[in-house]
Amino acid sequence: MNPEQIEQIKLFDYIKSQPDLNLYCFSIANERKVTPQHGFILQRMGLRAGVSDVFVAIPRDTFHGLFIELKAGKNKMSPEQKKFLADMTFQGYLAVCAVGYEAARQIIETYMALEKSS
Repeated sequence: MNPEQIEQIKLFDYIKSQPDLNLYCFSIANERKVTPQHGFILQRMGLRAGVSDVFVAIPRDTFHGLFIELKAGKNKMSPEQKKFLADMTFQGYLAVCAVGYEAARQIIETYMALEKSS
């Protein structure tokens, strides 16, 4: 496993321990090693480069939900990932990059402490 996978597993271990989060959080498995043919099929099915790793489908405050691009160590966001976060922010989501499990957990906890959307 690579460092980002380990950090994401830790994050989802935390999420699974939180009943208000577990049902409404999911990973977007966008990193795949496949043949070019299978990659073409996945793109036709809607797979898109740059989509964030984690989505929290719970509205808070003025936000429709939370997207998190999870990084580990010195990994940097790609231009597609930066654009995705900017596009989602423009659409009313909180969309952020977190380096490591601890940062991602703190972002989620801060987000969930915001006032519930009406």
